[in-house]
Amino acid sequence: MRMRSILSLAVSAVAATALATPAQAADAANGVYFIRDVRTNECLAGGEGPLGGHIEPCNPGTVWEIRNQGNGLAQIREARGENRCLALSPVRIYPPAVWVDECGRQPDQWTIQGRDGEAPVVISLGRGELGHLATEGSRVILSPEGRPQWILERLG
Repeated sequence: MRMRSILSLAVSAVAATALATPAQAADAANGVYFIRDVRTNECLAGGEGPLGGHIEPCNPGTVWEIRNQGNGLAQIREARGENRCLALSPVRIYPPAVWVDECGRQPDQWTIQGRDGEAPVVISLGRGELGHLATEGSRVILSPEGRPQWILERLG
């Protein structure tokens, strides 16, 4: 009887954890987007230098393709079709920077909490354990705190 109670508690704990997980990347439909900073209305832009990604006025170079991976995560790819994704920069600085690299080379799968075209969303690297996409001035960084900061503006 005691074993049944312990198993029941374990199953309840797993179910509660599953219910507590954040909304997943499936909320953002596959497609092509501007990813706008809600405060400046500027767009997420990739970067390859030591400072990595940044925000700048929206233009054809700031267009991203979101591709759901089927596991609740998504890749945020350059829309130019060069197999390059928004990823954690290998340059070990604080706060961590993001940049554009060959897909799969660096951590590059994101959780998007919220729906495209609606209120701002939270974009987190992995399931948030690696940080949340944020800005520091015009730099795009990973912050330990996630807050709704990005508007997904679907194009086409």
